[in-house]
Amino acid sequence: MKRIHLLFGLAGVLFPACAHAQPAARELARDDGSRIRYYLEPRDPAHRSDRLLLVIQGSDCNSVTRVRIIQSDLVRAWPQADLLTVEKYGIDDTLPYDGDPERPDCPAAYLERDNLQQRASDLDAVLTELRRTLGYRQVVALGGSEGAVVANLLASRSRNVDATIAFNGGGQWFLNDMLHSLASEPVPAAQRRAAEQGLRSFARHVLASPPQAMNMSGHGHSWWRSVLELDQLATLRQVAGPVLILQGGADASVSPQETLSMVARLRLAGSRNIDYRAYPGLDHAMTGPDGISRMPEVVDDMAAWLRRTLAP
Repeated sequence: MKRIHLLFGLAGVLFPACAHAQPAARELARDDGSRIRYYLEPRDPAHRSDRLLLVIQGSDCNSVTRVRIIQSDLVRAWPQADLLTVEKYGIDDTLPYDGDPERPDCPAAYLERDNLQQRASDLDAVLTELRRTLGYRQVVALGGSEGAVVANLLASRSRNVDATIAFNGGGQWFLNDMLHSLASEPVPAAQRRAAEQGLRSFARHVLASPPQAMNMSGHGHSWWRSVLELDQLATLRQVAGPVLILQGGADASVSPQETLSMVARLRLAGSRNIDYRAYPGLDHAMTGPDGISRMPEVVDDMAAWLRRTLAP
């Protein structure tokens, strides 16, 4: 089977970590005996907030501590809140950063066990523990790309999330977003049709096959099955709290049209908790055609929405 490169990462959003002192790692046991590793960072070390901002990374095989944009931009979405980040299954902060999705040192446990449902379950377990022990009154989940999908999934199944912000997370079906990404490639039409047929064939194979060892674009069978099966429209219909969906209009990794269509169908079905904002000309990393990041402005919009949405 031809190798299929991942088209749904935080392309241009993930960077090597900047110089920032990480808080000490904390751990929480999973039912299978492994440990969830997470980091809790008070905004003011002298005074713990009663608000918590959970930032969820995208689809790469890297430690969340290496995602520079969290500290450079995303924390400003809710500056009065403490910051929570959680590692994926099998990953910790000893894993060096590598932007190659085919990296040879991606942990075997990650390839076997990482998927959307596992991530949402881990996040909910950590939130339950922190609300129980530290009494957080309000929690916001914020994610981009795959992190956006996980944020929506978490909000659909957890009572621990009071508001959700999802940017560049795509539409109802992951396969359609990948096909959009293929269509964005400047290749001959015949080559594009062959790639599309290969992608559809791969998707059918994953959905029809039992669990098996696989490393395709830095992900295992469990991950691929979870993203291909997930109906994000149905997921968002199950979210009761407020949701802000933001989408770059020039996103080549996920389909802006599929995202708009999904939001329109949600509103037509009576979902009044969904706010949507489009950014014409911005790509998957919220960068403009001039190569300048507009993420600071996008985060300002997130912050303004939270101020309007959540009671003080």
